[in-house]
Amino acid sequence: MFRPQIQKTRVLVFMAFFSLMMVYIASNSIVTHTSEGFEEKKLASEIMELGLKVLKKEVKARDITIFDDIDPNYTGLIFKDDTPIRTSPGDLESKQTVLKPNFAALVVGQFLDAGLVAGDTVAVGMTGSMPGANIAVLSACKAMDLYPVSIVSVGSSTWGATDPNFTWLDMETVLVKEGVFNQKSIAASMGGKGDCLRRNGKRGGKEGRQLVKRAANRNGIPIIDYVLPIEDKNVSKSINHRIKIYTDERNTLQNYSAFINVGGGVTNIGVSGKKKISKAGFLSPEMVLEMNPRNSIIRKFAKLGVPVVHISHIPQL
Repeated sequence: MFRPQIQKTRVLVFMAFFSLMMVYIASNSIVTHTSEGFEEKKLASEIMELGLKVLKKEVKARDITIFDDIDPNYTGLIFKDDTPIRTSPGDLESKQTVLKPNFAALVVGQFLDAGLVAGDTVAVGMTGSMPGANIAVLSACKAMDLYPVSIVSVGSSTWGATDPNFTWLDMETVLVKEGVFNQKSIAASMGGKGDCLRRNGKRGGKEGRQLVKRAANRNGIPIIDYVLPIEDKNVSKSINHRIKIYTDERNTLQNYSAFINVGGGVTNIGVSGKKKISKAGFLSPEMVLEMNPRNSIIRKFAKLGVPVVHISHIPQL
């Protein structure tokens, strides 16, 4: 009877032995490659996840409605409130994206691209418009052992921290109290049109400014002076005040290792800054100056050779 060679016992034994040898060699030849800053990215994501849990608990304690139709991750940090501190329309998808813990890992990557290392001090310009991005930046700073000197504009675009009783300043206080972060912002501005909440339809105005002042007072944060009604004059005044605050902290702006901007605050990126600063993430001083932003914090740092990390244009990031 015909017996195929493959069925011979010695052939099968050899093939089994050969297969086992190949498995042994393969299993002992595995090389694991981790991305640069993997541990810092992982830690930043964990810190942000903790921060989100702390704030969700606070949201529930305050009986703030969580809208699952716009907040699929059920964070409680996307708001429908159309209040006097709402400054402009906002992009819902961007607000949702920055509330994912892994966004903090993305920020760590941008910090590494900027050459930041443990012990560095960074100037940070934040906004009430994107609480998630603020948390991500602060989480990345903590994970990388960076010291942030933060100034925040309290006003918020749609879907951001538009609740006058639970502004970013209130969130920040909770996060510091619960030990997620170590320090709060050192100053706050009105935000919005002209960085002074100039009235635009139902937005801003005297009522909005009063609400921001109350938020700053209850959280112990000094308010940046503003002038009315000339918006351009107030933008320049606010920029100069911010520069003085940053300088007083470190003697000179050149002692900062980077300027981190979150969002589209007019003082941080200038009038029409969203269009002019068209690239997101790490930007060298040369790249910033090529985009030619108008009078702004980002321009002043770039002119001194300080790199920038621009947390904006979220779909691009």
